[in-house]
Amino acid sequence: MTTWLRASLSAFAFTSLAACADMPMQVSLPAPQMRLPAAPDRTAQFIADERVEAQRLDAAGTISEARRHWRYVAALLPSDVEAKSEIARLDAAIRARVNALVAQGEVALTRNRLPDAQLAFLKALAIDGANERARSRLRELDNRAAFLAQDRKDQRARAAVRNAGTESPEDGR
Repeated sequence: MTTWLRASLSAFAFTSLAACADMPMQVSLPAPQMRLPAAPDRTAQFIADERVEAQRLDAAGTISEARRHWRYVAALLPSDVEAKSEIARLDAAIRARVNALVAQGEVALTRNRLPDAQLAFLKALAIDGANERARSRLRELDNRAAFLAQDRKDQRARAAVRNAGTESPEDGR
């Protein structure tokens, strides 16, 4: 930038600011129409909403989601007895449900009803993704399905070889 241009811009800025300084300030702010509630009021409302949602989800049978909402309440109110007892009750219900689904999968597995077993183990993992028993049983089912598929493929190949070996060149005429 040339010196002349820099000097011109500086002079323009200085005169503009000087002109503004001579003008009286008449700034009027609108009166606030609505006052926001204080933070504790919003927190109390959030906690109350979470309690209601947790109770609704629990009544609907979505106990994992209900537990999550009670955990929010417990995080904000660590000494809340109701939240602690509800979390403990829901933890026990979740464990019981997962154990029942794993047992159901085991029974289906012993009866060789593989799709039913797989479904039960998947449901258990949907509730408790860390359940190692359900996860290992699903791995076993996947391995078994892979072996069965390979066995069927081998049987078809052996049958094709047998059928090809029984035909003589004269049969083709």
